[in-house]
Order: sequence, then structure tokens, then C-alpha cells
Amino acid sequence: MRYVSKDDPVTKALARSAMIAAALLVATACSSTSGTPSPATSAPPVSTSTGPAVPQVSNPLNASKFEQDPCGLLTRAQAGQFIEGVRTSGKSSGRIPMCNWHGENGSGFGVSFIVGQGGLATVYKNGQNGGAGYFEPAPDVSGYPAAFTATMDDRKSGGCQIMVGITNDELVVVGAALWTSSPAYNAPCPVVTKAAELVVAKLKDGA
Repeated sequence: MRYVSKDDPVTKALARSAMIAAALLVATACSSTSGTPSPATSAPPVSTSTGPAVPQVSNPLNASKFEQDPCGLLTRAQAGQFIEGVRTSGKSSGRIPMCNWHGENGSGFGVSFIVGQGGLATVYKNGQNGGAGYFEPAPDVSGYPAAFTATMDDRKSGGCQIMVGITNDELVVVGAALWTSSPAYNAPCPVVTKAAELVVAKLKDGA
């Protein structure tokens, strides 16, 4: 297995997701009067004068089987279609476990979950308050609300991240960092969207 340096595209993708997770933690802590995040499962749609209403999840998905090991969400063949073949894959440990796949051409992407931090309500709050490098509501992913968002806007250079609300208090996060040789380098967001669709399908299946 080839050594993966800190400059590897997937390593950068992991760092980007970690920063987003930290931003969510900070935003939620600051917005809670008691200092403890409150689940948003039964909350009504949230609207502001400066942005759209936060979409609610009508059919929550149970992701507990995969939260600590997201690598079970995609097969090697499924992951390979987004990065022109899988060279290596593995799970990173830490506060937010993530599975990452490295492609033959240097591209890669990762999948993780963010639980108990307010879900899309926090994502929308961060985006509308300027707490993200970019924020854009995304089309539903297989019936589940989503948003494109990250702390740094690198969508014109192979990077994109999508967060999908699978409950009102849990997100599945898919981030990609594509190499310049990738056919999708200039349009990476459709890649993470398609990967997210497969992830949601797996969660619906529950197997």
C-alpha cells in the first residue's frame, strides 16, 4: 500500500469534513441556552428573514449500524465509479469516524456521519450567517433534504461536499477531492450527489 501524504487529495477532503464538523459543534453550542444541544426531531420548519426554510426529514433513517464504520456503505465497485477505480480504502478514527477511498488517478472521497448537532438546521444557520465558505441548498437526495457546504469553496478545483439530513438531528456527509485528470474535476458536486444517493439507498435497505 502506498503511503498517503498530508497533501493527498483524500487527506484534504478529510480535513475539510473535520473542519465542518467542528463548525457545527461550535454553532450548536453557541445557540443552546443550556449549553447542551437539543434534538430537533420534532421541530417545525425553521425560517428566517434572510434565507429559506430548513427542510424537515419526514422519514428518518437508522444509520446506527454504519456510524462507527461508514466503509460498509459502499462496495469497492460502487466507490470506484466515482474515482476511476479504487487503489486503497480505509477508516479514519477519531471523534467523527470516516471512510475514505483513494482512486487510481489520485482522486478520492470520504463518507461520515454527524450526529446530535442539530442536523440541517445548524447547517442552514451557519450558511446564512456566513459561517461557511459556501452554502447552497441542494436538490433532495433520494427524497432526503441536502445542502452543498464546506468551510472552503474549492468547487472549481475538484472539491465538493454535500450534507444530507437523514433525521432532523443527523447528517451523512460526502466530500470529494478530485485530481486534475478526473473528468469531473470542473464539476465535482454531481459526483458527491451520486455517491450520496448510493449511501441513502444502502441506509434505506438497512442491510
